[in-house]
This record gives sequence, structure tokens and C-alpha cells, in this order.
Amino acid sequence: MQPIRLRPTFDIQISEQRNLAIEKLKLEKQRQSENASFQMFGEYGELHLPHNELRLWSPHLSFYVQQNEDHCRIYGRFAPRFEVWTFVWIVYLFMAFSAFFGLVLAYSQWLLQQSLWGLWIFVVGVVAIIILYWVARIGQQWSSDQMNMLRKQLDDILASCDIRETMS
Repeated sequence: MQPIRLRPTFDIQISEQRNLAIEKLKLEKQRQSENASFQMFGEYGELHLPHNELRLWSPHLSFYVQQNEDHCRIYGRFAPRFEVWTFVWIVYLFMAFSAFFGLVLAYSQWLLQQSLWGLWIFVVGVVAIIILYWVARIGQQWSSDQMNMLRKQLDDILASCDIRETMS
């Protein structure tokens, strides 16, 4: 069974030193100046899908070039587009606040020995969080082909930069 992750991540250990790898990636970005889907900002990079291939749950790939004490690595993370991710977290926070409010309200009603209708607010908030989570999981599965495409694009960029993966 696949682990449950909303934002899948991966590590690529590379043989280059951090600064050299960043320079090679920046040079590759300049070489691919027409490719607006590949961006580099210092040690941070992003890969986006072309606009004509975007779907609601389409991901983007962000990656960092990091140096540990004994090796350099590229740490990548897939996530929904920013506007979708922001909307999802606003809904999560609103539902969490509603569930908390409903639980506090139900507790107050229980102390006052009144009807516990506040529990309905709690239940609706929790159920909405669970439903949103599963909708996000389904959307992630629908976009797995795009995640694979972005990962292949990163691998192609690393190969054209002559940045080699080391076996750990």
C-alpha cells in the first residue's frame, strides 16, 4: 500500500558539490530560455506544466539543492498549483475552526443541560475535512501521469547538466 502523503517528496543524491550543481542548473535555465516552465532562484527551482495541459489537480514540482555534511542532494516536492493549495488549506482551516467551535458549543450546552445540537457542527466539520482529504487523494492519483512527466523533465535537465545521481 502506498503511504498517504498530500505532497509527495523525493531525494536525489548527486555527486556534484552544491555550488557547482546550482551553477550548472542556472546555465541550463539560460540555455532553455524559451522554456518558461523551468525556473531557478538560487538554490530553489520549479518545474510547471504548460498552460494547455493544466487540470484542476495539476501539480508543480519544486526542488532544492542542499548540502549535507557528507553529500549533496536534490530534495523535490510535488504540490498542487498555488491557488488550489491555498483554497484547500483555507477550507481545512475553516472546517477545523468550525469543528472546534461545535465541540466547545456542545460542551457548553452539556454543562447547561441543554440540547447538544452543537455536536452537529463538530460532526459536519470533521466529515468535511475527511471528504476534502479523500478528494485531494483522488486528485493526486488522477495527476500521477503529470507528476511522472515533471519528474522525467527534472531527470532530463539533470542529465543535460551532467549532474549524476550517486548510489547510496
